[in-house]
Amino acid sequence: MYNDCAQPPLRAAPSPIPDPDAFAEQKQLVEAAIRLDAELDRSPTVSDVCAEAGIDETAFEEHFETVEALRPAFYDLTLVQYRMLTEATTGYEDFSFEERLASFFYILLDALGEQRRFVQETFDTRVRYRSSFRAEVRGTLRDLLTDEDVVPNTNQLVTGLWPVHEVLTAVTFAVVRHWIRDETDDQEATTALVDKLVAFVAELVTFGGVSRGVDLAWHLVQHDSLGLGRLPVVGRFFSRR
Repeated sequence: MYNDCAQPPLRAAPSPIPDPDAFAEQKQLVEAAIRLDAELDRSPTVSDVCAEAGIDETAFEEHFETVEALRPAFYDLTLVQYRMLTEATTGYEDFSFEERLASFFYILLDALGEQRRFVQETFDTRVRYRSSFRAEVRGTLRDLLTDEDVVPNTNQLVTGLWPVHEVLTAVTFAVVRHWIRDETDDQEATTALVDKLVAFVAELVTFGGVSRGVDLAWHLVQHDSLGLGRLPVVGRFFSRR
């Protein structure tokens, strides 16, 4: 049994934006492998994939070690595509948290939708488990939840916690599974779900009550209004503010 829910190691800086030409070559190779898997009654070789993609084998070796790595790489490339698109979006730096989270969901689902049948067949199989998809989704959400430009600093006392990132990752996977099963026109049911989910999460993440609550607690401790300053943990925490 595969388990991709275990707590991950600490993640460093986000993956760098790749070279567009390298990304295009990787995507062509991955899409060629997916097509050949559906057409051939045997596993495709490197030569098969390169011929189908119209890419030289030396280029294949620059990006992948084996042909078996191609199908899991589809999932990795969806997050690369997300980073490239947000980097290229004019005015993205001015987006609110809600707009950034909506962009994440819709870009991700659009990227998965380019090979919807493949995703339906492989999302809960070893193909996806062999990718870094879950770690990259979690890391992307962590970056959104701790972005000081859109999330109040005080709120990050909560949104910066690993369990919060894991919960939203699990929610994202539930959305993807809903999308996989969604047979409404243009997956309209998923669109409605994402819109409601994004609005709800944004309300929680940017809620001003967190900041006001911490300020109230600080005031109570500083003035010892309720005797909270005598509590060692509370007193030490607020004495540093």
